[in-house]
Amino acid sequence: MGYQTDFIGYLQLEPPLGALERSFINRISGSPFLQEPGGALRVADEDEEVLRELTRSAPRGWSNWTSCPQGCCLSYDGGDKANHMAPWLKFLMATFLVRGATAEGIDGFTCNHVLSGMVVGSRRDTRELYSITVRDNEVEVELLWPGNPKWSDYPRLAYQTEIDRFRSWVADRKARE
Repeated sequence: MGYQTDFIGYLQLEPPLGALERSFINRISGSPFLQEPGGALRVADEDEEVLRELTRSAPRGWSNWTSCPQGCCLSYDGGDKANHMAPWLKFLMATFLVRGATAEGIDGFTCNHVLSGMVVGSRRDTRELYSITVRDNEVEVELLWPGNPKWSDYPRLAYQTEIDRFRSWVADRKARE
């Protein structure tokens, strides 16, 4: 059985992402909250083939990073099991975002972004707190509070209950659409 981690914060992108960059990052996000309405199947287009090729060496799990609509920041997508945020961030940077990225030379990718900011994760099983800080494309993960394995038997914290209530509301709403 896995564990859930909740995140708050964002990473600023300068310059902002272009339309194709936003689309690719959001398409590989693992969040059901970002799926297109109706759950219809997409026909694999040229972009899909490029994306599939670029993500062949992706970390395990799925990306829980999403771009804002303006393309000026990345943040947690709200999806379940966001347990690989740091490896996925490093992969996204090396593949799509920074100078020398794998996507460099592909139409629609500038690969010239500088990321700076912080997200803080809180593991639900132990309540461990850690930060993912990026300064000028340098990623650092720091333990802020070690947590305690005994706490996994404790009831959810108030904010966790509210997050779960919202997730349930979204799932119910999508099921009725």
